[in-house]
Amino acid sequence: MGSKNIDLQCWKCGAQLKRLILPFSRYEECGTCKADLHTCLQCRNYKSSVADDCTEDRADFILDKDKANFCDFFKPNKHAYNVKDNAAASSARNKLAELFGEEPTGTAEELSAASPQAEAKQALTELQRLFADD
Repeated sequence: MGSKNIDLQCWKCGAQLKRLILPFSRYEECGTCKADLHTCLQCRNYKSSVADDCTEDRADFILDKDKANFCDFFKPNKHAYNVKDNAAASSARNKLAELFGEEPTGTAEELSAASPQAEAKQALTELQRLFADD
């Protein structure tokens, strides 16, 4: 069985992944967010509206759809990333925060724009502030 290259989008962060060699291993991960790629969420057979979230009847049940697995029926989905509209959830969180006298957490755009790198930088800044020699 020969190998071929494929371009696809990460299911978790939407990063464009170029020229991945197929079949890729269970240990393949996104270079941007480090998410596992051999997952149900990256597979063409994944569909949340069917039994066990999989259109392949012969596939074993996989509990953690976002974790690497050994499924023999895995077929990479080139467009697995789905942009989620979190406006309603963000609005509800902000209303709840206001009810308890807390600061609102921000808009849906601000929440979705937060990347692992931005969160890490914010955490580092907070640590430096806490342990600074004054």
